[in-house]
Amino acid sequence: MIFEAIRHILTPARREVRALGYVREAIAIEARYGRHHTAWASHLARCRLNILAAAKSLPPASTIMIIGSGALHDVPVEALLSEGHKLLLVDIFHLPKVRRRYRKHDRVHFIEQDVTGLVKNLYQRKIIAKTAFTLPKADLVISLNILSQLPINLIKYAARHNIALPDNFARDIMSGHLALLGPGALLISDLERRYEKDGVPLETEAALPVPGLSTPVDQWDWHIAPGGELDRKISLTHQVGCWHIQSPSP
Repeated sequence: MIFEAIRHILTPARREVRALGYVREAIAIEARYGRHHTAWASHLARCRLNILAAAKSLPPASTIMIIGSGALHDVPVEALLSEGHKLLLVDIFHLPKVRRRYRKHDRVHFIEQDVTGLVKNLYQRKIIAKTAFTLPKADLVISLNILSQLPINLIKYAARHNIALPDNFARDIMSGHLALLGPGALLISDLERRYEKDGVPLETEAALPVPGLSTPVDQWDWHIAPGGELDRKISLTHQVGCWHIQSPSP
């Protein structure tokens, strides 16, 4: 934890990105991956397989945009590059070591973008107002393990600063993200979260309160926090789904 705190202080980032916790979150996720990469292995492999399957029909030298690229553990970067594809890696923050890994590759481009459009205004003016933005065009757009996470830091920041949020705030952010993806996109997201204590179910909560999603084409468990991570006896498992978006969500 001390090492993570030091990294947080030394890692450069925009003020609003740091204030809303995205730097701390990226460092914490990377540390958790180091502790639990074996438990995460099947989830990461399933993500990579679904991405490769979606990219299989693309002609060589296509442009693939991955929103929620993070630390790239769930992205088959080398396999996609071997097919000649160009990668647009979109996230609100990328750790410096991730950017350094591909800084000299002319077909890997990092885009640090808040895809909710809310972060800067919420930080600067403490208001819920969207900033317009555009993302480059791509032959395949992928939303990767980010959909249910988009409202979380915004809600926490608003709570800390006594900012009133509109009704259905989280649902509207997720619906807006689905509309941003558009038809033909690949979506990978958690469906629900299950807490267990000593193997006994404690609580299950839905992760996607959004209408219009069909039955996922693939589904699996991600043992994101084995016992000892959140609590000595409590573990957390995400049920993850994969969808091929046919039309924008209403």
